Amino acid sequence: MKFDCVKFSGKVDYIRSVNPISGGHKIKVSVDGAVIPNLQVTNKLYEELEAGEPATLYGIFNRSKKKEKNHGVLYGLTQRGEKIFDTSQRFKVPVALAGFAVIAFCLMFVVGWVPTLFALGLLFGPDPDVFSNATVLAAVEGALAALFFLWRAQVMLSATANPEAWESIDPATLSSRFSKFHK
Repeated sequence: MKFDCVKFSGKVDYIRSVNPISGGHKIKVSVDGAVIPNLQVTNKLYEELEAGEPATLYGIFNRSKKKEKNHGVLYGLTQRGEKIFDTSQRFKVPVALAGFAVIAFCLMFVVGWVPTLFALGLLFGPDPDVFSNATVLAAVEGALAALFFLWRAQVMLSATANPEAWESIDPATLSSRFSKFHK
């Protein structure tokens, strides 16, 4: 779940669609001679991106030590003085993470209740309140699992709030994060 929100600028040399995906394309784009592979882009941004013109691209890229696993998502672009952002992406990931938080809570509550019940039975012996105590502790375990996903959703929302403040990076430096296999 490590990712960087970066912007990079330069002349777009070419754009090649590698695979159409649901709602967009997986592309290779060359900016100032540096190839950025494994870049997912929506149909709207794919149509607006023109080769041969200078542009500033805003992307969300993961940071994996294994270069062949790295990929990115184009969040927006500035070309010919026009800023275009796909703000629907800003809310898709946090909403999905909120859904995962609900699932994580339910799973941890159900899976954690029985071991908690046995642990309390071993620690405190026969106690009439063991079921209610196990329920409370299982709810706390589930809440902690859900809070992790909600925290990551908040990180994503705050990271995409102001793309102009994102770190600027050289296209060649960004390209070095990807495996030569994909270029």
